[in-house]
Amino acid sequence: IAAQALRDAGHEHVAVVDVDAHHGNGTQALFYDRADVHYASLHVDPGAGWFPHYAGFADETGRGLGAGANLNVPLAPGSGDEVWLEALDRLVESVAAHGSTALVVSLGVDAAAADPESPLHVSHAAYEEGGARLAELGLPTVAVQEGGYHLDTIGDLVAVTLRGLARR
Repeated sequence: IAAQALRDAGHEHVAVVDVDAHHGNGTQALFYDRADVHYASLHVDPGAGWFPHYAGFADETGRGLGAGANLNVPLAPGSGDEVWLEALDRLVESVAAHGSTALVVSLGVDAAAADPESPLHVSHAAYEEGGARLAELGLPTVAVQEGGYHLDTIGDLVAVTLRGLARR
């Protein structure tokens, strides 16, 4: 909804960067055939048995007009800060290459080390750094909090990510 609202507000190219530990199969499906919305996701590898099992593979790059406008970066279970931030850098580079003029961040914080629903091990510091790297794009940004299962840390993880996004 946020990506389409930004398009309707006059942004010719919008990017959705999804940092949730699980692939955003619904978001990908919505924009898979469109070139005006770039979808870029880092997530635990569905080929390693993680939800959604059938979507989120690296070879899913878009179809028709959307060919090349979709990027998936599956991560091995056990991946931590360094690998997660390297994957995020790939997403940031793809957003810049797409020519996006606005950004939507699907801010799932379930890649955190304490989260019971993800085999990824991302720290609070990496979430803040990730927010800062996204802010470096210099784009109007909407962050949509969408995931996390460890109730004791969700609020702090969202707050540090937003602090990173606010650095620009």
